Amino acid sequence: MNGAKFVLPFACMLALLNAGCGEPTGPAGPGPSGPGNQANDRISIVNDAASLATRVTYYDADVPIQTAGVGYPSSMVMNPTDGGMSRASQAAFSLKLKAEIAPPSVAGQVLQATSVAMVGDLAVVSYNMVGNPYLGAVDVFDVKKENKPVLRSQAIFQNTDVSAVFTLGQNVFVAEATGDAGFAAPAVFEIMELQGSKLVLNGNRRMGLTSFVGTGVAASGSRAYATSGDNGALFAIDPTSFTLIDSVELDDARWVAVGGGKVVVVQGTPGRIAVFDETTLAHAGTFGFTGANVPESKSTVELAGGKAFVAAGSGGVQVLSVNSGRVVGSVPRPDPASLGLDPSVVVTNAAAIDEDLIFISNGEAGVYVAQGSKFFSATGSETQQQITMLGRLGFGSLQSVNHVAYRSKYLFVAAGRGGVKIVQVK
Repeated sequence: MNGAKFVLPFACMLALLNAGCGEPTGPAGPGPSGPGNQANDRISIVNDAASLATRVTYYDADVPIQTAGVGYPSSMVMNPTDGGMSRASQAAFSLKLKAEIAPPSVAGQVLQATSVAMVGDLAVVSYNMVGNPYLGAVDVFDVKKENKPVLRSQAIFQNTDVSAVFTLGQNVFVAEATGDAGFAAPAVFEIMELQGSKLVLNGNRRMGLTSFVGTGVAASGSRAYATSGDNGALFAIDPTSFTLIDSVELDDARWVAVGGGKVVVVQGTPGRIAVFDETTLAHAGTFGFTGANVPESKSTVELAGGKAFVAAGSGGVQVLSVNSGRVVGSVPRPDPASLGLDPSVVVTNAAAIDEDLIFISNGEAGVYVAQGSKFFSATGSETQQQITMLGRLGFGSLQSVNHVAYRSKYLFVAAGRGGVKIVQVK
């Protein structure tokens, strides 16, 4: 992410997004179903249902859980009473592929899906460009309707990569890298607004961060949080006044999560979590873990029951107490050699937690699912976690996975240039 990028001209961007160059730019008046398409010299928003529907293909296909040849010994039993793993004979739930969403493309350049955030009935997906130039996008999905998630809104950004997104209330928070020379560094935090489930330009604001790229974003209550990598920091931001409340310098900050009165940041090289008080941002401790040792890589964290579930690259999933730093569980990454893959492409880059399930993205190895013996939120921060590896999700085709998110029985898989897969869990 440190290399220079060049900027493509933004002329006729609306034409590239199924809205002709003859259409007026600027905010459009609301149509019968909400705000219409909008554009300025930097962002182009499509809220037209017919245009968005062309990117979506619906299915109702079983997704099997494969247990053989997936990178784990067939007889894996690793002391499950002490934070280890066991193998179950079968899962007590079913998976259905409900939709695939093609990634946006601009002037023939296909973007890659980078992250997913799910809050309530909305799921927000971010996209960026591999290499030059800076180009990014954000999709907003409505998952209220059972069996049929709907793509409601799309925004494409000129001269900006989008690394991560989060949504809360009527705000979409965006972590970015930009080629805009008006900022001292490429890393940027941005807020966009929603009207219902559709993006609008009204109220759009940007704030410069330090370092080369914004890596993570989260929000709770009246605060938003952002991280930037390399020689970056953790930033606490008031989204209403759009002012910086506080910041803490952190090297190689990769992701941020907030919950249970704590703000937790994953740092890499070496792997650590830095824990802060949500109210005061006072430092409560830094705790090491195995993994996150590859520079400029992605490592996410989710919080449940006072525990941090960290996607730790070569270290698989590491489960740490946010109070003591004690490692109370782990899920090793699948063995690259047994899969016939180079170790560099088998990396645990995201883990999504809900109830007793963990969905894990392992790069080119695919998406795996593991199960806890109890709901993770119901066990204490110091309780050893019994975790059972169930297997790999058997998608017919799947490119390298960059992120997974799981909430309310929906699993979103961000599969890079392969776009997004939406799976219902029953």
